[in-house]
Amino acid sequence: MALLEWDQFLERVEHNESLALELANDLLLGLDGRVDALEFSIAQGLPKGVELAAHSLRGLLAPYGSRELLLILKGIEEQARAGKIELSALPIEIGLMVNELKNELALKISSIEGTGLSLNDSGRSLYDHDHLLS
Repeated sequence: MALLEWDQFLERVEHNESLALELANDLLLGLDGRVDALEFSIAQGLPKGVELAAHSLRGLLAPYGSRELLLILKGIEEQARAGKIELSALPIEIGLMVNELKNELALKISSIEGTGLSLNDSGRSLYDHDHLLS
């Protein structure tokens, strides 16, 4: 299942490929922090934190497609807004989908830039969010 809708994203940035690449790299750099914030808020049972983290993550991901992931996050956000947190941990499908989206995005960036995959400051591959799955 492809989560990245690159052509749709390019339309949003008026086919400015350098801007698209810059924003895509920003997504890869910021995604782990947003997912971690959601994971933490869920684990702590903080409805407002879950609501804000899910909303923030949805906003970050929305331009890139990933409709199924956005729907899951919307459901989590709405439950938290209603004061209900029915989760005790980040749903595994979120970790899987985030990892898949990061893989697709990193491959797209790599194919456009003609470079290999790069590493973030932690030394993890930019699209490696396997710590969510453990």
